[in-house]
Parts: sequence; structure tokens; C-alpha cells
Amino acid sequence: MATNNNIYDLRTLAKTSVDSNDFLEIANSVTKVPKKITVASMFPTMSTTGTGGQDVFIDVTNKNQLNYKGLISGDTGLLTLATTTNNVVFTVLEAGIDLSLCNNVTSGFITGVDFTGTVTGYNAVVNGGTGLDTIAKGAILYASATDTIASTAAMSTNGQLLIGNATNGYPSVTTLTAGSGMTITNGAGTITLAATLSTLAANLDCANYDIDLGTGWLSGDGTHEGINIDSTGKVFIGQATPTAAFDDTLNIKGGIRFTNTDAPTIKPTATASSTTGQSVTIEGGGSESGNAGDLSLKGGTATTGGGSGGHVLLVGGSESGGTAGSIKNSVYDGSGTEVQALTVVGGSANPDVTIDKGNLVVTEPSKGIVHTGSGIVTQATDHTTAVTINSTSGVITLAAVALAATTNAEFVVTNSTCQTNSVILVTMQDENTVNNKQLACAIHTVIDGAFTISVVNPHSATSTSTTASKIHFLIVNPN
Repeated sequence: MATNNNIYDLRTLAKTSVDSNDFLEIANSVTKVPKKITVASMFPTMSTTGTGGQDVFIDVTNKNQLNYKGLISGDTGLLTLATTTNNVVFTVLEAGIDLSLCNNVTSGFITGVDFTGTVTGYNAVVNGGTGLDTIAKGAILYASATDTIASTAAMSTNGQLLIGNATNGYPSVTTLTAGSGMTITNGAGTITLAATLSTLAANLDCANYDIDLGTGWLSGDGTHEGINIDSTGKVFIGQATPTAAFDDTLNIKGGIRFTNTDAPTIKPTATASSTTGQSVTIEGGGSESGNAGDLSLKGGTATTGGGSGGHVLLVGGSESGGTAGSIKNSVYDGSGTEVQALTVVGGSANPDVTIDKGNLVVTEPSKGIVHTGSGIVTQATDHTTAVTINSTSGVITLAAVALAATTNAEFVVTNSTCQTNSVILVTMQDENTVNNKQLACAIHTVIDGAFTISVVNPHSATSTSTTASKIHFLIVNPN
């Protein structure tokens, strides 16, 4: 239709061929003014106005056909789609939800929860819960009975602990109680224990790195026996609940025995200086009104096997540039005065035995005085022939010759033990066979190393027989 009186040759225009040069003429019925509109603007167009979403519209075909994407479930076991009364219905299948496939780091899901039953209300203990609806600040959970959890009162007091309670079978909230010699200081989250040594010091004093047992005992079974130390440091050792005595530094009730693996020595500690060594006294027990105790020194006894008994050795101390020690035996004289009676003098390869006081008394002897060093010698030619015999006692067998009547014969006896002031005892063992004839002897001219013996036949007319007689001698030296 033309409103401007122009005649157009109208042709068929396919909608696919419409471009921006194609118009439709229109008229305003009021103003009568003709207008035109582009044919292309009459066709619909689609666009996605949301950001970051997935486009549903695809395009327009043939200018008027709108093309959209279809809807499909990526997991039909989890999500289904259906059309109901022109509605697209999305259905989530709860049975298909698998939380183990979810990212638990960001979503907070767990891989599995195993409750043995349906949980309603407060989760019970058998289902992994507590069965409690509330719990006070500072309270602690505990099992008050089988499968029952309870909470303590709030532990809001300093020093409170859970302490086992055998009476009710579950712990109690309480604080520690200080016993004798202890103090307890409770703080916020702290408990301080301290020993009160003012009570303990009566029995144990560690202030100066010493142990003072006072009048107490150190024993293996807690009884009053073993080791006891008094306030002065004296020590008592005894068994069978003894009465402690503190007369000296170490006091013992009972014996002292060493193991038979070493040879023990009892002596003071040696000094490296010029300080004089201290004496050691071993003394029998004293008594105020009764008899005093003996002191016995015994060698060891061999009980079986044919072994020999042990000796008792008394040895004087060795010297180093001084004088060797002696063995001295002393007794009291009955008036409280100590008297030295016997001495074995040290310092010689042939030590002397000295009777300092008193006498040498031989009682009930089986052999009397036994001198195993006695010597013997036989005179050669006649009664004037000298002999040598170096012992303090001995027997001289005279020459087997006759001695004329009223004749005196002398011979020298060389003897290294003889001294000028020696006492020499001689006796004649007369073996003469002539009746009423008897030899006699005497000594004279005593010097260091020798003495002279005189032999006489006192008969006025007859000689002795030629039988050899004997002279016995004993030398007693003054020093």
C-alpha cells in the first residue's frame, strides 16, 4: 500500500532475505502522517542477561525460530527430570547421595557415622553420646555406672583433682591433704608439695650432708637392732634387739667375722709425715665388782680333712733406720701398777728373750728344760787335750786314759758363747770302774770365747781306770 502516490512493483520477500533496507509503511490515523518500520525489527531475538551462568538460548533460525538447550540429568541415580503439566520437575534422589564422595575438607562431611539405633532426644552413651543435655563450666565427665556418663561439679577450686574412690566406684573431686611433715600450696592450675623438715630433723638431718639417726635404728626389718648412732657420733651395732651402748666410737654386741676370701688387717691408717703412728689396744672386758674378761688369741681350727691348725703370730714392727720393735709382755703387780715381765728384743737375727721381772717357773714338765742346741765333743789324746764346742750347754767325753792318784789335769774348752763374766756350771759323769776311786772337776780362767776345766783324782794311792768319763756343762750369760 502506498500513501505517497508512488507505485511499487511488489515482489515476494522471503523472511530469510530481509535486511536493514526492508521497511513496512504505516499511517497514523490521527495525524495522517505516514511512517515506516524496518522489517528486521519485527523478528524476535534472545540474550542471556545473567553473569557467570550457563546459556539456555542457542540461536534464532529462519528469523523467527528460537532454539534452546535441552535439560538432562548428569547422574540419573541422584537427580531425575520430568515434565508435569508443562512444568519441568527436578527430583533429588536421597538414596543416591553418597557423602563419602564429597570434599570433607570444605563441606565438613564425614565418611561414615555408625549409630546402632535411631537417635532421638539426647544421644545415649550406647550410641556414642553422653546422654546429657548440659554440662557446667569446669566439670569433668566420668562413668557413674555401666553405660552411664555423668559430670562432676565444676572444678573451680584451686588444687582440685579427680581421686579414685573405692566406696562408690567412681572418682571424687577433692584436694590433696597434707600429711605429717608436708605442706601443700594450691594455685591456679598448680599444686606445690613441700617437706616440712622441722619435724623430720629429729630423726634425719641432711643440712650438712650428714645423716643423724639420733637414738633411732637402721635395720633390715624395722626392729630395734642393726645400726644405732647417738648424738655424739658414736656407733652401736647389734642384733636380736640389743640395748645400745655408746662407750666408744664403735660399739658391737656380738662377734666380728670376715669373709674367708681375704686376709684382713686391723690397724690405724698409715701416715706419710713424721707423725708417730698410733697404738692399737685390744683389751678384755672390765668389771666393777666381778671378774674381768679374758683376752684369747687363737689360731684357726682345721675341722676336717687332716689340715693343720693356724699359728698365733706375735711379731714386733719392722724398722726403717730406727730400732726394730720388740714383743713385750706385762702384767699388773696387784696394786694397779703395770710391770713388764717378758721381752723378746727386736733388732737381731738371733733375738733375745728377757725375763724382766720374776722367775722362770716350770710346772709339771714332761721334759723340764729342753735345749735342742746342746753340743757334744770327744777329747782326743789325754785329759790335757783342748776341745772346741760352741754351744751354751753340752757333754764333753774325756779321753779314755787313766789319771794317777792325787793328780790334777787341765784342758781348755774353746766356746764362742762364753763371756768373761759367764756363769758356767759343770758336773762329772764318772765312768771309772776302780772301786772307791771317783773323778771330780771344776772350772777356772774364764775369758771371752773360752774357759778351763780342771779334772782331779783325789785318791792317795790308786789311779783310775782307762774308761772314758764325761763332763756336762751349762753356760749362763749375763747379757
